[in-house]
Amino acid sequence: MMTSSTLQQRLIVIMIAFALAGNASVVAQSVTYNESYTIQGFSQPVRLSSVAGATSGIIRQRLVREGDVVLQGEALIQLDPTIHQARLELARIAKDAKGEWQIAKAELASKTSRFERIESLVARNHATSVELLQANEDLTIARASLRRAEDRLAQQLADYNRLLAESEQLCIKAPFDGVVVEFTKQVGEFVGPGESTVCTIADLSELSVEFLVPRLYRSNLKIGSEIEVVFTIINRVVVGKIDYISPFPNGETNTYKVKARVDNSDGSLSAGERCLLREIETKSSKMEPSQAAHDAVRRT
Repeated sequence: MMTSSTLQQRLIVIMIAFALAGNASVVAQSVTYNESYTIQGFSQPVRLSSVAGATSGIIRQRLVREGDVVLQGEALIQLDPTIHQARLELARIAKDAKGEWQIAKAELASKTSRFERIESLVARNHATSVELLQANEDLTIARASLRRAEDRLAQQLADYNRLLAESEQLCIKAPFDGVVVEFTKQVGEFVGPGESTVCTIADLSELSVEFLVPRLYRSNLKIGSEIEVVFTIINRVVVGKIDYISPFPNGETNTYKVKARVDNSDGSLSAGERCLLREIETKSSKMEPSQAAHDAVRRT
């Protein structure tokens, strides 16, 4: 026999089921837009980089301003090169100093000639084998001395090339085409380990729009497929292409993260804007009210 409390619970479930069935088009989110858009997201730059300096130094000059459009490789900030230039000059002098190498080379030529003369004398019994052995040892040492001088020259050349490469890093350049969003360092401030970030650059040629899509819509989405996205502030619908779908849903929200790229080569769209995704139909969203109510009662 059904108690009054049980009957009351079933009536409540039936009422809720009818309400849900009548509003099935907003299963994904409670927010709608023109009764056609339900899933919310936000636009953001396709690339956002915190540009950092690769070497330490004091900022001497900022070569661009916030809001400027820059090209890949364009100079953004110049660090003070004074100390580095002095080090580079010392390395250049050391690289070009070949006196030790020339001495070692002349010594080797002398020891080689002496060894050959003694070797010839030994063949005619005019020199002893001990003298030949000593001449050979001197020749070996001379060869090692020349090798050491050559190694030192190679090391000095490498040091010079390293400092030369570091001098290029004193000019911090844009990693890609974009817009300078903000500077985090001022002229006169230090750039170094732990404090290397100098500015932020955003690539706005494309926008990445991120949505949290409910699980029941996941099977309707594929990487590479096109979707329609509405930018709510300007009330404009654009076509985007899905380039990422999370491999598993979020355990708390039961949603998949979906990212779509939208062309913005004309610069008419804004990053940081609220966007909405056209509703994705599923079988459950088209369920008749009577069927939804029947299923709700049966689950009780």
